[in-house]
Amino acid sequence: MNKTIDAVLSTFNYLRFFLPLLIGFGAFYLLIIGADWSLTALEVFLAILAIEFILGNNSKDYEYKYPEIFVGMMYLFMVSTVITFWAYAWIMAFAHNGSDLFSLAALIESLTGFDMIAAHQQNNWADFFLATVLLSSISGIAALAVGHELSHRTQEPVSVFLARLGGMLSMFTYYAIEHPYGHHFNVGTPEDSSTAMRGESVFAYFKRTTRQDYGTAWGIEKLRLGKNGHEAWSAHNRLLRGYAAEASVIVFLFIVSGFAGVFWFMLAVLNTHFTYKLGTYGQHYGIVRVPDTPIDAHHSWDSSNRFTYWFSNGIGRHVDHHLEPEKEFWELKAYTEGPQYLQGYMASIVLSTVPALWHKLMAPKLLEWDEEWASDDERAIAMEANLNSGVPALIEAAENNYRQLHSKAS
Repeated sequence: MNKTIDAVLSTFNYLRFFLPLLIGFGAFYLLIIGADWSLTALEVFLAILAIEFILGNNSKDYEYKYPEIFVGMMYLFMVSTVITFWAYAWIMAFAHNGSDLFSLAALIESLTGFDMIAAHQQNNWADFFLATVLLSSISGIAALAVGHELSHRTQEPVSVFLARLGGMLSMFTYYAIEHPYGHHFNVGTPEDSSTAMRGESVFAYFKRTTRQDYGTAWGIEKLRLGKNGHEAWSAHNRLLRGYAAEASVIVFLFIVSGFAGVFWFMLAVLNTHFTYKLGTYGQHYGIVRVPDTPIDAHHSWDSSNRFTYWFSNGIGRHVDHHLEPEKEFWELKAYTEGPQYLQGYMASIVLSTVPALWHKLMAPKLLEWDEEWASDDERAIAMEANLNSGVPALIEAAENNYRQLHSKAS
């Protein structure tokens, strides 16, 4: 009996990380059948928030005998992303000129008997919107959750290629360059486009750092090419090749689905980019680090939430990820004694969209960070950041600190 229970638990420990893959193939299925959704997106998201809250935290560390299962899972997710894009492009092409793009409907009918053409005969703007949300969700996971993990497998060209492939379908090809070679060196400093400043709203953060992402990636690639004796504007530039691939996606969609298809696709891209910023906003919010000093455990907010751990390929264990960027997600350890995330990722994403509430909730945590974990140099930077944050609690704390320092000096 005990052996059976152990086997079930061991199997579950692998399967829980398959949530993104399930969603990937689920999205493909919904696009094929032209689902008349009985649940609204809001209801689904509220259900996810409830699950995140109910599941709670778990800081237990695990060991896996068969890690190749996870690698296969990530490769399969990229397959699900490609076929989801195919189904999405089919919907847009069918609406444009009634074509069966790459004979997808014929293939589905031959395999299952399902009439895909009939199911999409009456598609309208609401159907296109829901399809766009689905594509945005899957391509976002491909570029930023699964793709994030694959982009760190820099010793494995296939993984890096798949990360860039996933990024191509959401116009995130720069990410495989900026993230491992930019963010992981610049975290907590003004040079890092993934560190939100104290008092900065997620909307201002999105506006400020999106352009910075591209500039950082260009600088990294230009430096690499210069060391290898190549010009930045050359075929050796991985960014330019990525941008060309992204442009080919747009051209392809224009050819098969016209301006309308491109419009909906660019809406999906915009949504994916904003969702990315929603996800990264809280990971290092308000944390400061002196440039060129070692990255330590207190330079990230950690989360032990179960759902965050399962759904994001372990990235909730953010401290260990930054301490050892090349460590595989299933090997990441929980850090419960350092700075802790406000909640699970989903709840924090919702809270961050209400800046006044977010800043009020995070102010005590930032002040705790200043007191408990910051170095003397970091505390001086943080005090200045508090003074300029626009957050009353942080400003008051900074003014008190300055008065105390002035009194001691006197």
